[in-house]
Amino acid sequence: MGRQSQLSRRRAFTLVELLVVIGIIAVLIGILLPALTRARQQSMTVQCMSNMRQVGMALLTYADESDGYLFPNGMGWSNDTVYLNSAKDGTLVSTGPLNSLVLEFPDQWNSYHYNTWTVPVFNNWDPPIMTCPTDIDPVPNARHTYILNEYMSYYNEKYGRTLPNHLSPSDAILMGEKVSLQGDYYMEFGDFPKAVDPIRHGTVIGSNYLMLDMHVDTRIITATDSVQYIDPWDFGNGSAPTTFPAG
Repeated sequence: MGRQSQLSRRRAFTLVELLVVIGIIAVLIGILLPALTRARQQSMTVQCMSNMRQVGMALLTYADESDGYLFPNGMGWSNDTVYLNSAKDGTLVSTGPLNSLVLEFPDQWNSYHYNTWTVPVFNNWDPPIMTCPTDIDPVPNARHTYILNEYMSYYNEKYGRTLPNHLSPSDAILMGEKVSLQGDYYMEFGDFPKAVDPIRHGTVIGSNYLMLDMHVDTRIITATDSVQYIDPWDFGNGSAPTTFPAG
């Protein structure tokens, strides 16, 4: 019995050994956690890019049926398109600046009626591919992350038409990612500072953008060197648009 007791005591960890093991585990966790976080962020960025490509394919299908126009106008986030009982019944109550209605409970989402541009394009007002994985919790305002470039309408542009200033379609933004609390569907004149999220996927990566040639680019785009109406989404002639379609 005495010999077994001595062997048991020899096999047990000392306090110093236990602390060393705990320290090693803590160091490993400290090394692995950032790597796992980066891998998760990269995975969500890639999924977001896939969503954008699918939206682009849907917009091309719409263009084939709509004389080359990639999306309809006047189907954004307003009393004309989001309403409780009937069109333009004034039931969309703005709780913040510029129609930033925030619906907080699921029954509120279900009680409203929607006639936004996603309805004719997808036959659905909130298709899953309109939400970036980074925007799932909390649910983004209006249940979508992606926002269209309304300058396409300002300049009456169609898919495949030559762009102003000899701009390449690979450099023209068709769709980007919005600020979560904004209900906007279109990036319109003067909207860039409040509506666009330039660093959704991190301060180093930036955000995803669906370009007019339908490739998805990830970059940091800011408007710090721009005046109000000349922002990175504007591919016109450097002056204010002459027309403003209803958003």
